[in-house]
Amino acid sequence: MIDFSKKHFLVVDDFSEFRSSIRGILRLLGVQHIDMAANGNEVLELCRQKRYDVILHDYNLGDGLNGQQVLEQLHAEQLLSPHCIFIMITAENTQAMVLAALECQPDDYLTKPFNKVTLQTRLERAMRRKRVLAPVLNAVESGDTLAVLQACQVLIEQDPRYAVLCHNHLASALHDLGRYQELAAFLEEQARSRPTGWNLQALAQLWLRQGNLEQATRLLTAAVRQFAMMPELLDMQAELAILNNDLPATVERLQQAVHMSPNTLRRQIKLIDYAWLNNDSASAQHAVRQIWEIGRYTHTFDAELLWLLASMLSAEATNKRKLDEVQHWLTLLERNHKDQAHLLPAVALLRAVEQHRKNPASTTPDITALLLSIEQHQYHYSGVTLLQLGDWADHLGESAAAHQLWQFCAQRHAATLGILEQVRTRLPLYDVHPLESAVQLTRQATALHYQEQGEQAHHLFEQALQHAPLLIALNMAAARLYQDQLKQQPEARQRLEACLQRISRLSPIEADAIDFTHMQTALELNPW
Repeated sequence: MIDFSKKHFLVVDDFSEFRSSIRGILRLLGVQHIDMAANGNEVLELCRQKRYDVILHDYNLGDGLNGQQVLEQLHAEQLLSPHCIFIMITAENTQAMVLAALECQPDDYLTKPFNKVTLQTRLERAMRRKRVLAPVLNAVESGDTLAVLQACQVLIEQDPRYAVLCHNHLASALHDLGRYQELAAFLEEQARSRPTGWNLQALAQLWLRQGNLEQATRLLTAAVRQFAMMPELLDMQAELAILNNDLPATVERLQQAVHMSPNTLRRQIKLIDYAWLNNDSASAQHAVRQIWEIGRYTHTFDAELLWLLASMLSAEATNKRKLDEVQHWLTLLERNHKDQAHLLPAVALLRAVEQHRKNPASTTPDITALLLSIEQHQYHYSGVTLLQLGDWADHLGESAAAHQLWQFCAQRHAATLGILEQVRTRLPLYDVHPLESAVQLTRQATALHYQEQGEQAHHLFEQALQHAPLLIALNMAAARLYQDQLKQQPEARQRLEACLQRISRLSPIEADAIDFTHMQTALELNPW
């Protein structure tokens, strides 16, 4: 029996009776150090102050953050030690709840009610697993990727039975070291001998990056059949559809994944963009509403989503109910998000549209000043937001400002499937061929990068940048190459910084926003 007496536990549940019940069970197991929390904000604050060995976290905490969102935030703020055991607990076993809990990768999952024996068995199993992996987890915690790889290899050599525990860490280390060919060989061997959802997903993702679309297509088709309840594989099929320039298939796969597991907000945000670009405003609006219901308290939620919902509703405001809802969301933005300076002129623009709609002859606010403010903040907006801002400027007769916003959107977001098609409908004389060439070169260079042909990739990225220096996808793809080259090539740092400077800033709802922030932070923490 494992000694729990020196372990620090955190029990999280919104019902005090259940917290007391769990504490009683833990006391019977010899646990002496137990903290309690009733909501997600309390958990985050406690974890910022001290380190826990075990967190027993209820999934549904009523209003506010749920267990999945807390775990995601703990990872985002790097508040969890790799040695910590996080067990998700829930009274519900619906598909959406279970898949949401599993997608954020807790160490275990428990369904209420459970007894002392069940909890003890799960805790001991998790602790034994962490104990075996201790050398690997120590290296993970220290941020030494090469040491992670070496610890995995030593552990597997000592006892092959532990290999399965190491595989995920080993694959992550190979990826972070830029050893993609070795990673591909490892994942292919695993896919043949011991296929699991994670290694098939990782292999498909790597093949997509390497440009092996036919292989990825066959692999994903088989994987979805074998692991039918794994929404991450549908995400991969959506990525494949994007690379095949198939917008309807992209939307269909994302809708299937969202239907299966609606609580993963990043997937919903992706669906908003691609559904709207596919001229399916109803699906886009539904996704925003779901995000509002599920995740408005999370760090993933951003108020720009509410502006998009108000804008989409305003575009089809044919009755009083929709007009009233537009006013509701705009008022909410004005009241609760005054700190987001870039959204205020966008809200004012929609207010001007509503005023003009009610009385075209009425005096409107200073639209020129509003549009100038929007232009000054244009780096803050997502591609879909820029398109819609241009539409409203055009609606108010400001065609020059509209054209500028649409062109800037194309220059920044041409790699987002559907953006250039939308721009073409608005600006049929605008030459998008240089942007299309840049997108194609970006894909070719990315494939070379993940085939470990860095110099060839660099030259293609340089060619692409001549066509489209503001393109987000291009600068991010090049930045990933230069990030891999930092240790071997000192000049890579300057190239990486140049990529991030060209992007300037990103809307938090952009797909690359998290990677962009991580890269900036890494450069700031390592100035030499």
